[in-house]
Amino acid sequence: MEISTLRIPALLLILGLSFSHCKTKSDSDEEMLLLLAVAASKVCANSSFTGTTVVNSTATLDTNTDCITGMTSSMSADLPAWIRNNFKCSVGSVSGSNYVFRAQNIPNNKSFYFGSSSPMYEALAGGQKSAGNNQISSQCLVYTIPSSPSEKLSNKTGTQSGYASVGITVNGLAIFNNAAAPGDTLATEEQTFDKFNGHPQSSGVYHHHSQPLNVSNNNSNLIGMLIDGFAVYGRDCTLNANSGGTTSTPTIAGSQLDANHGHTTTTTHFTTATYHYHYTYDSTATINTLIGSYFHGTPGTVSN
Repeated sequence: MEISTLRIPALLLILGLSFSHCKTKSDSDEEMLLLLAVAASKVCANSSFTGTTVVNSTATLDTNTDCITGMTSSMSADLPAWIRNNFKCSVGSVSGSNYVFRAQNIPNNKSFYFGSSSPMYEALAGGQKSAGNNQISSQCLVYTIPSSPSEKLSNKTGTQSGYASVGITVNGLAIFNNAAAPGDTLATEEQTFDKFNGHPQSSGVYHHHSQPLNVSNNNSNLIGMLIDGFAVYGRDCTLNANSGGTTSTPTIAGSQLDANHGHTTTTTHFTTATYHYHYTYDSTATINTLIGSYFHGTPGTVSN
């Protein structure tokens, strides 16, 4: 049977999403996954998706979009206002009962990990250490996140279950869980964070375990969304001023949170009490992180 070449990228992308949690079991499986990855990268490189592939040596910040020049920053009109008015540096849309985000995953801040030849390079802060030879590189992260998240009261899914990312920040970057690479601890790994609390892993995926300092700095700002569909905020929690006469005074989340960094209250974006996460201390990581060891709801999928 002959398949139109116009349909191949879309078909392979769908297949890629289906295989996003599969383990490589044989050489033939590995070859198929490689083919899918190449097809996905072609879709991501299309300007109608995530824009021109970023090259570190020529990367600059577009002051109009506040994203790296050439990257597409677009949120569809059918997304809810709390997403549409806050998310950028990725392409967001609605597909059935899911939100879909496509991202090159390039930070819109300077970083040591762009490399010294990049216009976006800056030295590490005093006392910080380099994460080896790791450098930021363009990705093809595709998030499919439930638009109506539901609480999962039992058999919760672990955030350390092999996901390419456990969430996306408002500026289009990967959120990682509360664990470090095997053989290391996150408290030690924290020493390799750049000035904005991010760093890349070995294949160049720049990510945050901690609060992105160009988004939130010990306040109640919206940081992003985890792949179970629940929002994640900074350290503080600001109640909605229009919800039954409550004030908008920030409160320290701390002891009010469950083990996974969440609770149910109103926020500046939700007038009715809604579950959401906060940046706070995590006993597994022994530092403050954006998420604990389990998702509160049922996670969607992520492919890269």
